[in-house]
Amino acid sequence: MGPSIPPMLGRRHLMSELDKHLKKPEPDHVSVVGPAHFGKSVLLRHVATTYRTTSSGYLTTVHVDLRHRIPTSDSDFMLRLADGIKAELQNLYPNIAEVIDLNDEAMHEVLGLVFDDLENNGERLLVVLDGFDYALAGSDLTRTLWDQLRTLAEMTSLRLVTSSRRPLRELCKTKESRTSDFWEVFYDTPLRVTALGDEDMTEFLQPLLDEGCEFDVPARKEITNWTGGVPVLLCALLQRLWEEHRGAHLSKPEIDQAAEAQLTGRFHLLDALWDDCDDKLKADLVRLCDGEIPVTNLPEGRRRSVEERGFGRVSGNRVRSSCRLMERYAQAQAPAIADLTRLLGTAVGFETHIRSLLELRLAQVPIGAADDDLCEYVRNAIRALTPVPGRALVWVRSIANRALKLVWDAELPSDRTVPSKWRNEWRNAGVNYLDQDNLPHEYGAQIRILRLATGTRRTSRQVKYITKTTFLLLEYLQSVGDFGQHRDAFPETEVSIGFAATVVLAAISLVECLTDDLQRPVGNE
Repeated sequence: MGPSIPPMLGRRHLMSELDKHLKKPEPDHVSVVGPAHFGKSVLLRHVATTYRTTSSGYLTTVHVDLRHRIPTSDSDFMLRLADGIKAELQNLYPNIAEVIDLNDEAMHEVLGLVFDDLENNGERLLVVLDGFDYALAGSDLTRTLWDQLRTLAEMTSLRLVTSSRRPLRELCKTKESRTSDFWEVFYDTPLRVTALGDEDMTEFLQPLLDEGCEFDVPARKEITNWTGGVPVLLCALLQRLWEEHRGAHLSKPEIDQAAEAQLTGRFHLLDALWDDCDDKLKADLVRLCDGEIPVTNLPEGRRRSVEERGFGRVSGNRVRSSCRLMERYAQAQAPAIADLTRLLGTAVGFETHIRSLLELRLAQVPIGAADDDLCEYVRNAIRALTPVPGRALVWVRSIANRALKLVWDAELPSDRTVPSKWRNEWRNAGVNYLDQDNLPHEYGAQIRILRLATGTRRTSRQVKYITKTTFLLLEYLQSVGDFGQHRDAFPETEVSIGFAATVVLAAISLVECLTDDLQRPVGNE
């Protein structure tokens, strides 16, 4: 953990597998998959560095870290890629690098020419895309980009290595992107970065061995038992041994003492590992605290996830805990997990307890700070959730209308005139709005004005208090409120308690956000 990616330790077997794919006469494109904090970035940086300097099969490597400055469009992604390629080719093939004009809007065509030239020269680039899931999950990348990358990837002058937490096609945000042929260029089985094995341990222990430390057999076994081979837990434990027992003979008591200290001193590492688990995996880890689980009682995908993360191992026909630190952490979480499962783990439980959950959430809004009428409308919506969920939507219109009144009370003069400064900017920007001095009575028109006033791509922010988050919630609730008022026009639609509860939860978030906005001091907006 830290500002830079550390050098790789261990992982020789994984590197060997990767080499088999990349050093074949016709190399594969490779996808590397693994959980957070297990060393994907460490591995990919090592691959980029190693192949840049020692591989005869590649001219050089291009390392693009997509975890930072995440590309938000097709052109932005291509620009990031082109920038990295241009920098690497600058000294090796300056004439080809010069072809890459970073201001060219048809960058995929430019890169096509570049890889054509490299192919004609018998050269090949290895492009390493670290954190590919960041780009896939949070941006507006389209099938067009993936199809363009497919065209480049078909050339012999380019090979790709990507890293992500899940297989690439699963991470695509849109169905259209998932249907692109780009994902089929990768070797069909991703390489998985999992917990460290016994063969990796020596490199991690070497700094201590070099300082004169000696580990007896029980000590080495306890290091594995406590950490499960989870990289960040292993490093934290060994750092503690380095600080307190450098040069000593170490046995089981010293390892146990250092490991116990991690439960308090490095609690945040366990927090991060736990947060990366889904609810089913968390429940499985809690079950492992109580003893072994029959293999037949754990679906294959969940068993594989437990094993790959180093939290459990299969012994015979049973799954056993293999990371004492995570086992101890899970024990502390067990009561909360049990309560959540008992209360909300079934559809019946959810429907029975969702009202109480929403009431607790509303109680988190500071008493006395929020508008009383707005809070009462939300309480009425919560009460109306059962037995007929659709009735809760009737209150949503009142919530949205009351919130709009509070917005305009804060942002406009009492006569509800729209400031000429606002209208002049919108007129100059050429945006569509109702060009009149007074705020329109129709709530949909008021929402359109608030959208412009909180800032768009073409207009700057004009309001003093209201944030974009508050506007988005208000816009959503105003739309749902209209639907709730005109349910008869949509007889085919049945409002489930899950949908109604989601709307009410958004209403509570609106109360909270709007309250925060209206408490913002003028001049500090």
